[in-house]
Amino acid sequence: MINAQIVRNAGGKITGFTVENHGESIVCAAVSMLVLNTVNSIERFTKDNFTCDYDENGGYLTFSLSNTRTDETGILLDAMHLGLTSAKTEYPNEIEIKEEIK
Repeated sequence: MINAQIVRNAGGKITGFTVENHGESIVCAAVSMLVLNTVNSIERFTKDNFTCDYDENGGYLTFSLSNTRTDETGILLDAMHLGLTSAKTEYPNEIEIKEEIK
């Protein structure tokens, strides 16, 4: 099962996430592409600073903003969250999403 942890600030805005336990199913491939595209898009299209750590063999990625997020980054993170929740709706036994406030 894919485990996704979404981190929000006190205002409810996403500021980071961790996704782990990817397998080799189509759902895992979709989640991997969604998460990697989000990180790559934030890096390319925004000026926000962040840290990102991942396992090169797959199965683990963690992302955290280093500063306040811009509107562009907010849209990208919200779109990723929408994709994850849509995947959970379609495949409830393959993905778990938890959220925390930091």
